[in-house]
Amino acid sequence: MAVFSFSSLRDVFVVAGGAWRQVVRMVVSLIGSGFVAHLVHLQEPVWALITSVVVITQSRMTQTLSTGQDQIVGTLIGACAGISAIAMEQWLFWPTDLVFWVMLMPVAVLAAARPKMRVAVITLMVVLLFPGNGAPFARPFDRIASIMIGVVVSFVVSFFVLRNEARREVLRNSALLLRQVSDLLELALHQHPDSNAIAAIDDRCRALLQDLNDGVKEAEVEHPGSLARHDPLVMRLPGLLRKLRADAIFVARAAVEGQTASTGDILRSEREMLCHVLGQLADRCELAATRSRGKPLPDEGVGDVLSQIHQPASHWTSVMCFAIGLLHTDMTVLIRNVWSDGRTDEGAPALGAPHDKAAHVG
Repeated sequence: MAVFSFSSLRDVFVVAGGAWRQVVRMVVSLIGSGFVAHLVHLQEPVWALITSVVVITQSRMTQTLSTGQDQIVGTLIGACAGISAIAMEQWLFWPTDLVFWVMLMPVAVLAAARPKMRVAVITLMVVLLFPGNGAPFARPFDRIASIMIGVVVSFVVSFFVLRNEARREVLRNSALLLRQVSDLLELALHQHPDSNAIAAIDDRCRALLQDLNDGVKEAEVEHPGSLARHDPLVMRLPGLLRKLRADAIFVARAAVEGQTASTGDILRSEREMLCHVLGQLADRCELAATRSRGKPLPDEGVGDVLSQIHQPASHWTSVMCFAIGLLHTDMTVLIRNVWSDGRTDEGAPALGAPHDKAAHVG
């Protein structure tokens, strides 16, 4: 019979909770869009519902904002093209098929040059080709108003209804990344490291780093202008963990090239220490994710964690001493930041800044 760990069950509930949160947000957005559309007596409120679904289904607030902006700009461009086509149809007595193709060409070129503007083509079709009631020029304005209502309501729902807290996501992904780095070092500091397995773990580390950067951008949208002041750790974690991952790859390369083999099993205690400290860091990040914003964990115990990090042994090879020394230095900075909730002057790399040792690790 399969045995499920507590962490596995927790991950399942987190994923399920995210899915149900998205369902609730979509339902609220649909109800709100329909209510507002009927409140202002739009003749075709269905376009508000369709637009609302397109915008609210984005998983991140940054994506919602981007999609909503694209919807607004594309709708305005398509609406101008549609109104121009109706004018040609009404005043020049051109057939609908002809004016549609005449206006479609420039809009299609725009959509090809900027794919995000493809909604302009859709809006042109909605305004011109779909049958509707009322005066010819009243129909496009009614549909444009419906689309705008769908976008605005989706924005409001994204900001106020079961909003994803990006800070918790950043901290949880940081814990996952720390455990991946621990696994990488566990493999690297053996007498015969598996380079393919190390490369596979590094791929996962790179993906998590990208998720961290995306999470920080999301947190900046949630708390514009105040993230660096109230959540400095969230701002610093991507840069600090990028350095840690680079150090771990540097150590792994030294190991794969034979430096570990020349020391035999002497690095066993170093390997065990690194895995233990990285596990403590991951546990701390997971625990911090359970706390509310502005309520950091107490910083007791940081001295005990730092005391476990010792200087590289003099009998190690020079390359391994250098690599481990870099790893210890960056781990020390990371520990002090995590335990102080980022409220320290030690190590504050800018988001997206390149790592100094990138030339060594590739």
